[in-house]
Amino acid sequence: MNRKVLAGMLLLAVPLVLSACRGFFTQAPVAVLDYEPKGTFEAPITITFDLSGSQDPDGTIVAWTLDFGDGSAPASGTDVTVPVEHTYEAEGSYTATLEVEDNAGKKDQASVVITVAAPRIYFISDRWGWWQVFRVKLDGSEEEFLPVWLAEITPALRWNTRDKLAASVFDAGEWDLTVTDLFAFTGQHLDTQTYSEIQPTWHYQGDKLAFASDQAGNWEIWTVEYPWGIATAVSQLTVQTPYWALAPAYSPVNGDLVFVSSKGSGGAANGGSALWIWPAGDPAPQLLHDSSGHDGAIDPGWGLVAGLPADGGLSTPAWSPDGSKIAYTSDRADGVGGLDIWIYDLDAGTAQNLNAFSGGSPNTAADEFDPWWVETGDAIAFVRDVGGGTYQVFLVELDTGTVRQLSSAADSISPAGEEQ
Repeated sequence: MNRKVLAGMLLLAVPLVLSACRGFFTQAPVAVLDYEPKGTFEAPITITFDLSGSQDPDGTIVAWTLDFGDGSAPASGTDVTVPVEHTYEAEGSYTATLEVEDNAGKKDQASVVITVAAPRIYFISDRWGWWQVFRVKLDGSEEEFLPVWLAEITPALRWNTRDKLAASVFDAGEWDLTVTDLFAFTGQHLDTQTYSEIQPTWHYQGDKLAFASDQAGNWEIWTVEYPWGIATAVSQLTVQTPYWALAPAYSPVNGDLVFVSSKGSGGAANGGSALWIWPAGDPAPQLLHDSSGHDGAIDPGWGLVAGLPADGGLSTPAWSPDGSKIAYTSDRADGVGGLDIWIYDLDAGTAQNLNAFSGGSPNTAADEFDPWWVETGDAIAFVRDVGGGTYQVFLVELDTGTVRQLSSAADSISPAGEEQ
C-alpha cells in the first residue's frame, strides 16, 4: 500500500481511537437519593426526595428519572438540586429508584425503601375506668392501646406525618396539653397546672398548637409554639368575652382557624353556638355560619371537663383534607336526629346534612357528633349514641354511604387525626 495513503488512514483513525478511549475511560455519574421524613408513617404520607447529592466526577448530570415504586408515573428532569415531592396513598413497602445520566451517556442508580402504614382512627375510651387513647384501622381491625398517659381526652394528630399526638391529660385537677411521639411512645408535657387546656389542634406546618383554655376566666382560644419547654409562653388569640370560644381547628392547607363561639353577628348565636373563622393574616375573626341550632362544639355533655359552658361541648369541627369543607355537629331542627353531622362548603357558603353529602344514612334518630375527616379524604369518622348511655366510633365511606362501627368496648369518643 502506498505509504502516503496508509499515513492518511492512520491520521484519520487517531481521532476515532481517542474518542473511543475518552468514552471508555470517562467515569460514570454517582446517584444519591435521600428523603424526608424518615420513619414509618400512615397513609397518605408526602415524601420529599433529595437528589442533590448526585454528581458526575468528570462531567455533568444531564438527566434523571425517579421511579416512586408505587405504580405511579415516574418523575424526570435535568436539575438534581430541585427537591421532588410524592404522596404515597396506601399501605405498603415501596422501593423508590433514582437513575441519573451524564453527558457521556453513562448512568447510575440509587434506591431507598419507603414504608407506609395503614391509616388509623385515634379515639379515647373509658373501658378501664379512665379515659385512654386507642387506635384502629379503618376496617375496624387491629385495635391497640397507646401506653403513655392516664386520663387523656381530645386527641389530635399532626397533619401529614401523624407522628405526634397532642391531647389533654388530667393533672392536679386540671387538663394540661401533652404531645406523644407515636414512634417511641414518649410524652412531653406543657406543665401549667393552674387552668385547663383542651381541644388542641396542629397548625398545618406542625410548629404551633391552638387550643381552648379558661385561664383568662372565660373560655377562649390560645396558641403555643411547638416544640416547647416548661417556660414556653402561651398566647391568648381570641377575645369573645362575654361569649365563650371553644373547639379550634386549623386548616390542613394554610393557617386559617375555625372555632366555635356562643357569639353571633350582633349578640348571642342563634341556637347557642356558631362557627367562626380566623383567616390567616387577618386582624380579627369573622362569623362563618350560624344556623337555627347549636353549631360546632355541641355534644351530649359528658361532664369530663369542669366549667365548660352549658352550650359548649368537646365535639370539634373537622376540615376536609383539601381545606374546602368543614364537618361539624349541629342540633338544628331540620336534621335527622337530635345531633347530626353537617358539612359546610366554604366556597358555596352552604351547609348540607351528611346523609345528603355521602348518599347514605350515617345520621340517624340517635345522636351523631364529633366528626373527623379521614386524611385520605374519602371517609368521615364520628361518634354515635348506641343506646343505654353508650357511645361508639363509626365511619362512613363518602363514595358509597357505607357505615361501619370501628370501636366496641365501653364508651369510645373523640375520633382524631389532625384533626379534631
